[in-house]
Amino acid sequence: MSGVPVLPERIKTKRLVLRRWRLADADDVLAYAADPEWSRFLPVPKPYERRHAEEAVSRWVLEDWSTHPVWAIEIAGRASGGINLRINHPHRNAEMGYALARRYWGRGYMTEAARAVTDAAFASVPDLARVQAGANARNTASIRVMEKLGMSHEGTIRHAPRGARLERREAGVIYAVLREEWEEIR
Repeated sequence: MSGVPVLPERIKTKRLVLRRWRLADADDVLAYAADPEWSRFLPVPKPYERRHAEEAVSRWVLEDWSTHPVWAIEIAGRASGGINLRINHPHRNAEMGYALARRYWGRGYMTEAARAVTDAAFASVPDLARVQAGANARNTASIRVMEKLGMSHEGTIRHAPRGARLERREAGVIYAVLREEWEEIR
């Protein structure tokens, strides 16, 4: 897509490096994604095997950066999770997805990564009006990240949103922040 704004391939925060995925990251992905607790709300194969990690990383490497940037979250030199945006340029919105290795839960890393990506999205895509995210309604940790970003709860849906594991009839939640709200928060 020529003429479409593109987000940075590398974003550095106080504690993290967000960067493009590399094929060599498959071992790191396998190390955290094989944990059943990590994947509790995610639609990933179980058991999670090396081939799954290699396939996932290959997909992330090949994504069209102008519409679906996918960053590895690097902590202490290792890919320890990922964060992405699905940008719908004609509709001026983006949907964020994220996951982090369980050993780093509860330390504010995901909020730090999500804040950096939201900053980059609004800075790099001048027409972007909103960033949204969804989660399984039972995923309180993910919901807390969205709330810490200043996102507002926009609705509860009767099935889990895209990217959220659906084991039975479960609810999903959608949160979003508008550009003008983000500018006020920042």
